[in-house]
Amino acid sequence: MVTNEEVERYLKNLSNNTLFTELKESDKDKAIFSALELLKDYFPIKKITDRAVALQVLYALEGEEEEYAKLKRHGVKSYAVKGVSVTFDGSGISPDVIHLIEPTNKAKVGRLI
Repeated sequence: MVTNEEVERYLKNLSNNTLFTELKESDKDKAIFSALELLKDYFPIKKITDRAVALQVLYALEGEEEEYAKLKRHGVKSYAVKGVSVTFDGSGISPDVIHLIEPTNKAKVGRLI
């Protein structure tokens, strides 16, 4: 089972961790808890690693900072402001985490002639 300490240790080693390190300790625990709970909704617990949770924490914090996460939670599929348009696709799971837990680079069988 992934622990908060393992996730924090992993996050401290990442270069783009500013959003996490600036949080109060209690907010760090909440961010980790939220990320882990979300991942447990989509993947078996045995596949979830400290790395996956850490990447999900950063993805969620970035989304909250840019306010895209709130729009996605409310079911907004497309959003436009001052000539800039954004279309949301997928779940609230980081694409990096999805690839980490369920890699798509499966072996293919071919035939040489």
